Amino acid sequence: MTAEQSPSVAVIVLNWNGTDDTLECLESLTHVTYPRAEIVVVDNGSRPSPRTAILTAYPTVTYIENDCNLGYAGGNNVGIRYALERGHDYVFVLNNDTIVEPDFVTAAVAAAESDSRIAVVGIKVLAFEDPALVWVAYGEVTYRQGLVRLIGYYERDDERFAEQRDVEWVPGTALLLRRQALEQIGLFDEAFFAYHEDVDWCATAREQSWRVVFAPAARILHKGHRSSGGKGYVTPRQYLAGRNMVRFVRKHARWHEALRFIAFQLGTLPFQYLRRCWSGEQQGVVLKVRGMLDALRDQPMPLTELGFQPEVR
Repeated sequence: MTAEQSPSVAVIVLNWNGTDDTLECLESLTHVTYPRAEIVVVDNGSRPSPRTAILTAYPTVTYIENDCNLGYAGGNNVGIRYALERGHDYVFVLNNDTIVEPDFVTAAVAAAESDSRIAVVGIKVLAFEDPALVWVAYGEVTYRQGLVRLIGYYERDDERFAEQRDVEWVPGTALLLRRQALEQIGLFDEAFFAYHEDVDWCATAREQSWRVVFAPAARILHKGHRSSGGKGYVTPRQYLAGRNMVRFVRKHARWHEALRFIAFQLGTLPFQYLRRCWSGEQQGVVLKVRGMLDALRDQPMPLTELGFQPEVR
């Protein structure tokens, strides 16, 4: 296949108040060997705007600026719509706190091209601080305490993560999405804002007989949790996790899966609260429960209170 015959790919890098990470990511993207890749930076309402810094350092990237933070789902959807309008065959959604290997697009596209029923390719995500460790490979939906199980989370990179395989879902850190699948399934569900929108999209794809594939030949490094409240337990992530777990269950679970989820939450949340009291982190459990209740009552997300959008004066 010649360069002209290669499928075209738009690489979407979403930035929200993380300009330094984005610039490092873009630097690694300058070494990508794939012949038909357009790099698109979508800024999600950062303050101050990183437009000058990004375009001065990398004038050939396409830069799109949102007026406010639309979340992972909404922000990436802006880039995906642009990519589809431009006629790209694939969209590679990539976290800004990643460093890519030069052949990561080539390897991911090769996996996707092996079967036209592959909707999405997830890749091997390694820990930035120790590339011998897998940050996460792929996941399963368990409908238990945390809804999902991460496969390979901070485990040694070995033969367990060496083969391409069909999986239940792949993490939104780096996703290669097929155009035809996006056109049939739709874009990310913006009601999730952030967290579990990747699980939701993969679940919808599988429900519509598409394949979800993990392709370890494509590799990146990931720093992790740079734009959602940082490390620790008491962060806005807990509210989003609680809210979005309930939304996912309402959207996808069969009755026995919903009962399993409810039983695990009722059985474990009191103990989570007591355990977190010892470390003074019980507010994280409160945030999680509040998110669950808001989802059940269809309450709007308190984006300003959570720090995701500025207060309107």
